[in-house]
Amino acid sequence: PNVGKSTIVRAVSSGTPEVNDYPFTTRGVTVGHIVDVDMGKRYQVMDTPGLLDRAEEDRNEMEKLTFASMLHLPTAVVYVIDPTGLSGEKSTLQAQLGVREYLKTRFPQRPWIDVVSKADIELSEEVLAQLPKGHLRISVHSGVNMDLLMGQLDGMFE
Repeated sequence: PNVGKSTIVRAVSSGTPEVNDYPFTTRGVTVGHIVDVDMGKRYQVMDTPGLLDRAEEDRNEMEKLTFASMLHLPTAVVYVIDPTGLSGEKSTLQAQLGVREYLKTRFPQRPWIDVVSKADIELSEEVLAQLPKGHLRISVHSGVNMDLLMGQLDGMFE
């Protein structure tokens, strides 16, 4: 929760999820589209509620909605990580990496991009060393690597 998923969906698609500076703003699924007129391509992008690192039986209805979306729709995953420590006490870097590992194990065949948000905030070497290999650091606010994200999204669907 509160890692920047909705902000990214707004930036890359026609989706208009609510964006606020507190956890659990997203309470349902919001769909947007990415349209490449030149290539004649159109993709759906979904913003889903955030997940906490906890047992399945302890998940709330919003988290269950996210899992249902992943289980029943042919999806690719853009997993967003906020390593800054600003996402709240339930979204520590370790907790986010725990959810990531669970999802990677549960959905091993899904196309996947690890996105590290808030690239305009400096990170320690210790934090950088914990991030997944091959991650893409972006900042929607300053535009850092947004072009690379769009290219990777396009590449996921070819």
